[in-house]
Amino acid sequence: MLDKNGFRRKTYDDLLDEMSDKAKELFGDNINLSTRSFIGILVRLYAWFLSLLWQMVEKVYNNSFPGTAEGVSLDRLVKIKGMSRNLDDYASGTIQITGDPNITIPESFIVGTKNDIWFATTVDVTLDNNGVGIVEIYAEKTGASGNVDAGQITEIQNPIDGVYSVTNLEPTIGGADIETDAELYERFQNYPEKSGASNVESIAAKLLEVSGVRDAVINQNTTMVEKDGLPPKCIAPFVFGGSDEDVAQAIFSVAPGGIQVYGTTVVQVTDSKGTVHYIGFTRPETIQVYVRVTLTKGADFPADGVTNVRNQILSYIGGTDENGNEYPGLGLKQNVVHAKIVAAVLNTVGVDDAIVELSTDGINYAQNNIVVDSNQVAKTTYDKVVVS
Repeated sequence: MLDKNGFRRKTYDDLLDEMSDKAKELFGDNINLSTRSFIGILVRLYAWFLSLLWQMVEKVYNNSFPGTAEGVSLDRLVKIKGMSRNLDDYASGTIQITGDPNITIPESFIVGTKNDIWFATTVDVTLDNNGVGIVEIYAEKTGASGNVDAGQITEIQNPIDGVYSVTNLEPTIGGADIETDAELYERFQNYPEKSGASNVESIAAKLLEVSGVRDAVINQNTTMVEKDGLPPKCIAPFVFGGSDEDVAQAIFSVAPGGIQVYGTTVVQVTDSKGTVHYIGFTRPETIQVYVRVTLTKGADFPADGVTNVRNQILSYIGGTDENGNEYPGLGLKQNVVHAKIVAAVLNTVGVDDAIVELSTDGINYAQNNIVVDSNQVAKTTYDKVVVS
């Protein structure tokens, strides 16, 4: 039923009680409504199918609001802020191939990691006189698992005569899992209103549309003198995630003319007239978080319980697990809250109690929050989360 307090679905028991009362009203209080009587069976059948209808009505009602909508309904609702769900994407990067001088390795040469994350080269590559060549690669499957560290791509799926070894000198980037409903709604809550004006919120909104960008904060200095380390009359974007080229292009598309776009990373962007513009932005300082957890395990603590606890922490803070999966975690200026980690650990199956300690240097631990400034982001990795 729908009233000023919202919608409340009638359950099977509610419907059965109402239909039983109505049957007694029509046929008398002595009517047999047992589970074996004809009317009792009929009432229960109707109550069951009506309960399914009420469940559907509840879904329709909930899908009218971003906080309770799911799937396509949520996709449509977030468009009111000009948003769309982040889709899954392929990781990319480059590999160095070593082999006989001057041989040509054809396009779609398959290489990968020891844990079966495979990539294909995008073009033919001819090794130089020293037997070395660099070529671009793309992951064969979408997902954050394609973001692997430098030196992890060492396997060749189909060996070629004259090719000795492969490796990636830099991490692969850009791989992403499709955004879940929970992640999309959380981003929706923090997403600035979109407008056509070249203000700081519009620039932040544009950056958040860039593939791989997790968060963006736009600082500005509107005075005629240097202030807080920023030059006069400038905007200074802090951007977490995304490729340098994509970020610079997004900023250029909405930045006001005649205003310096300042940052420690500077990328050249060419406009439609061939004029080169220098777009600056700053990558956040990464605070490495170390976590030490001492568990009191219950009788139902599973064999993979330690991994489950570690992954709960990685999911909250953000970082890479032992299989190379990337957890997005916290954004810019988001503190690492000790109590939230304790709650996540205690919600893990088989954990009766836990002591959680945090550190930024791996030496000095405390049961306190870690404060993160506006130009910083907190991250961890599975090897920095020690669970015992």
